[in-house]
Amino acid sequence: MKRNYILWLAAGLVVALAVFGLWSMRSRAYSADNQLEAGYQKAFYNLIENVNNVNVLLSKALVTSSNGQRIMVLTSVWHEAEKARSNLSSLPLGTRDMTNTQKFFAQMGDFSRTLAEKIAQGQTITQREWNILKQFKKNTQSLNQYLRELSDDVARGRVKWEKGSFASGMSRRIGEVMADKFVAIDQRLKEEAPTIAYDGPFSDHVENIEPKAITGSAITEEEAVERGKKFIENPQNIKYDVSVTAKTRGVIAAYTLSFKRSGSDDVDIVMDISRRGGHVLWFLNSRDVKEQQIDVETAVEKAEKFIETRGYENMEATGSLRENNVITVTFAYKQGDVLIYPDFVKVKVALDNGEVVGFDALGYLTNHTERTIPEFKISQEEVEKKFEGRLTVSRIRKVIIPDDAKKETYCYEVDGKLDGERYLVYINALNGREEEILKVVETDRGTMTM
Repeated sequence: MKRNYILWLAAGLVVALAVFGLWSMRSRAYSADNQLEAGYQKAFYNLIENVNNVNVLLSKALVTSSNGQRIMVLTSVWHEAEKARSNLSSLPLGTRDMTNTQKFFAQMGDFSRTLAEKIAQGQTITQREWNILKQFKKNTQSLNQYLRELSDDVARGRVKWEKGSFASGMSRRIGEVMADKFVAIDQRLKEEAPTIAYDGPFSDHVENIEPKAITGSAITEEEAVERGKKFIENPQNIKYDVSVTAKTRGVIAAYTLSFKRSGSDDVDIVMDISRRGGHVLWFLNSRDVKEQQIDVETAVEKAEKFIETRGYENMEATGSLRENNVITVTFAYKQGDVLIYPDFVKVKVALDNGEVVGFDALGYLTNHTERTIPEFKISQEEVEKKFEGRLTVSRIRKVIIPDDAKKETYCYEVDGKLDGERYLVYINALNGREEEILKVVETDRGTMTM
């Protein structure tokens, strides 16, 4: 009898522990769900607050007569727009495409920052720029209204972000309704938001830039294969089977080529070659690179010879970086005595045998053209005087540098040291304004700028 009692007690304890464990698991799951729900709710309401703040700030920017106040307000618009992008990204939208909304926030924020910088430099906002600001204000008013309508559904409990997640494979009925509303908002912004060109990385003219060095007629797949074979280095005379594996679109339409050793399924080399003109955009040889057998100087000479024999003339090496016994050498085009940084090519050289195992000419093919270089208004002597007592200058040269908007600026590049640390300072050659400062860091891998 006593033994049966002990058995029943033990069984009861096991059941109780199992029930407690199940309850504990469900409790933790419920708690986790609540935490997710709270995070999504927070991101959603923060997004609404960001849009409302931007609308108010844009109103102030349009009304104020103080340049100092306008700079502060426009900078705040930029910060709020970046917060809105972050909060939008935190919502469980799954595979829903919100590209237009993200682009809207990015352009509005960056355009506001650009105007703030313009005012700070003593320049005047044009009527066209005022009109763009007014359009952004109108767009944010509409967006604010759309989001407020969505918030009513959330506030009434019609939608729980976690259970009605828009992510695929989860509960769809309620989530689909909200997802469609977000997509509708995104499409409205695409139709209503202005197309703008300005000096910033999110400008529409930057996205739609036309490659300047892609010339010639359309080529066939067979012609692309033949050009690809001739372009690579193959010191070991490996027999490759080369085929077109994809046709890529984008700024430069291209054929993607795959190089395989005969009888192997492994791809050794991948290359993109433009469908117009047959220009090699880039290639990469993924072979294993063994121990170093050649020095860096020899590798740079091999890289120079490689691009010369492939039609890239008047190129000057501007830097190198070493990684895993491969050195990447960057070259920039030189027109007369002006070094043109946007027209750059990168070449990877294996340090075991000097073979070129990588090449990238996208920068060059996008930007290269013969420029009409204006007369520099500032003399080299005037530039040097700017740094007397501050920087020990070792070299000054004429260069063209790009900004975020792909706009080119004619500068003097001042290479100098302060307290043993090296810097590159770029002085606008037309107005004497300081455009950029880079700190040069020498490492065992090569030279880097910060």
